[in-house]
Amino acid sequence: MQFKVISPSNTRLKIARSLHSRTGILKHGLFLMEGPRFVSDYLQRGTPEWIIISEEASPPAAAAAEGADHRSIDVLEVPRKLFAGISGTETSQGITAVCQLPSVTADNIPREGVFLLLDGISDPGNMGTILRSAAAFGCTAVIAGRDSCCPFTPKVTRAAAGMNSAVPVIFDADLAAFMRNNSHEMEFIGADASGESTDRLHRNERCIGLVIGSEARGISEDTGKHLSGTVAIPMAEGVESLNAAVSASILLYELGSKMGPGRTFKHFSMFLQ
Repeated sequence: MQFKVISPSNTRLKIARSLHSRTGILKHGLFLMEGPRFVSDYLQRGTPEWIIISEEASPPAAAAAEGADHRSIDVLEVPRKLFAGISGTETSQGITAVCQLPSVTADNIPREGVFLLLDGISDPGNMGTILRSAAAFGCTAVIAGRDSCCPFTPKVTRAAAGMNSAVPVIFDADLAAFMRNNSHEMEFIGADASGESTDRLHRNERCIGLVIGSEARGISEDTGKHLSGTVAIPMAEGVESLNAAVSASILLYELGSKMGPGRTFKHFSMFLQ
């Protein structure tokens, strides 16, 4: 059902404005998905709580809102100025969806394929790129540690092209505890410039936990204690390192054969309803 809303004090608009921060996301259990393509893609995977559209929305945005309306999802139509207070982009096409955070937990996820553990990934652009690659290369799950940025802020969602809702993501996790508790089912391997050849990734048939550390500090000491080894990406002479997102993407591609081609997350759809 579509509603016209003109008051900035509308409860659902106030909630939407709060979802630019980690605090607001955690308080309400919601996140924003902006843009007609990302919203349309999300509608194939799950059901937004509600959608907000500008009176000056682009035709693709209007079409996406109409599709949501046909599914009995509430659509709030607001003046351009009100929408600008919610949008996180300067050239918005005028639509954003308010979506429920996936209710996935580590216990829900089968121990198979590749888990990606993020240890201190604080840049939203890097986080989003990593999540997009994790979805593209069929990661079983992404576990982001407490020192990493929130994987569901609008900046991360844009950098991830909305794919942070296409792969199971757990954040604010105690990585060392997760690794300790799963050491009998998984082998944890870190990315490090002084590590072994990437052939190391293919030496066993166990579930692999690939650990990516921050660019500034690398893998933390607490997390590093639980690694069985590290791997390095071969590079031309004179090049010291790659950024975290590029490193993660290359190593996930390298591990692609372990995850299987064209893997989809049908089992994950239950967390997006």
